Amino acid sequence: MERILIVDDEAFIRENLERILGEDGYHPYSTDNGDDAVKEVGEADVDLVFLDLNLGAESGLEVLRAMREVDPEVLVIIITGYGTVESAVEALKMGAYDYIKKPFKADAIRLIVKLALETQNLRREVRQLRRGSQSREASGDNLMVGSSEQLTQVYRQIREVAKHETSTVLITGESGTGKELVARAIHQLSPRKSKPFVEINCGSLPFNLLETELFGHERGAFTDAKTRKIGLFEEANGGTIFLDEIGEMDMNLQVKLLRVLEDRKIRRLGGNRNIDIDVRVVAATNLEIKEAIEQKGFREDLYYRLNVFPIHVAPLRQRREDIPPLLEFFLKHFSKEFHKNVNEISRAALDLLMRYHWPGNVRELRNVMERVCIMHNQETITPECLPREIWGEKPQDEASFDYRIPPEGILFEEIVGRLERDLIAQAVGITGGNIAKTARLLNLPRGTLRYKMEKYELGEAS
Repeated sequence: MERILIVDDEAFIRENLERILGEDGYHPYSTDNGDDAVKEVGEADVDLVFLDLNLGAESGLEVLRAMREVDPEVLVIIITGYGTVESAVEALKMGAYDYIKKPFKADAIRLIVKLALETQNLRREVRQLRRGSQSREASGDNLMVGSSEQLTQVYRQIREVAKHETSTVLITGESGTGKELVARAIHQLSPRKSKPFVEINCGSLPFNLLETELFGHERGAFTDAKTRKIGLFEEANGGTIFLDEIGEMDMNLQVKLLRVLEDRKIRRLGGNRNIDIDVRVVAATNLEIKEAIEQKGFREDLYYRLNVFPIHVAPLRQRREDIPPLLEFFLKHFSKEFHKNVNEISRAALDLLMRYHWPGNVRELRNVMERVCIMHNQETITPECLPREIWGEKPQDEASFDYRIPPEGILFEEIVGRLERDLIAQAVGITGGNIAKTARLLNLPRGTLRYKMEKYELGEAS
């Protein structure tokens, strides 16, 4: 219910406006002085303000200026008498939404409130669309393509969970597999689709900035907090918030997120009251989250709160039948975008593309097709058009070790063990200790790798 603050020193005006707005289902309340009004705008959620220009000894223009310093987004309708229309025009220049002259009719009040609140909603939607557009542009992906068994299962899960608008979802999968697209699809198929979809990469901001982005802050909460800021949870109210790279979130912030999931309330930084929110939370990570829990890098209780409905997006190398339709899709897309005449891929080139292990998944495939379309303008893509990494994908099965045995002989078991330990240690160094990546680099099952790491005391992998 929208909260509408009425600021007027005439009791009759306040009571009349409260009656009209209350009949229309709003939550009107009032005050007769500017100080209380500015304080209310600074501390509470006010969707709209009716402000009289003549508040006894106070100037309505000064009150308006103070309100906009506290909250630049606040929507204000000026109430003015016939003799102060010029001042009302001055108020419009200062950012007031509109003005209405006394005496006013109920229908005029209803119309101007309706238009003002629609404007407020449109502003929010524009901000959300801009953010979403920038994000999609940055990712370069905007459509799920493929019909593999794994992707078909993901489609099925999306349809089912979308029906239940409060269920929290945890999407897992390697970078570039399209986790953001899954989150968007859940939102678009849900009853919340007409409401905001707000996303943020939790790994892209340091703790303090991420906290402010998520929960907002009040004026004066910290040195640079000159005005109130609405957080993403509030912007997403009624819709969906997508927390990408949740595994990168600071532990202190994880505690706050856990509280939000439990209570469905947030509190702005520097604020002194809780704000109810109605948001579906969809989170995603490319980490082995259970390993992160073992390493004390992620809270177990938060994991179980998020993992109500898990969806795993398989890496592209495990669903190679999706590669041809993806190639066709991106080839058409970039050929059109760059005004090229690239229409197909030769059999030999397709064989190379199908054999490649695509560590960057769909995002890497997209980038390769973009590069090919930029560099070439021939009808058929041949192997020569492809980057060199696509050619040399096969893992090495030989290494340049010195196998010569000295006349005095060797300690076979010790040498083989040392070699094995050195190779695993090298791989761990390359991958930064990520056990899944290390296993892929060495083409070893994870269980085998864990056993050998323990055997050689190489420490715990992350």
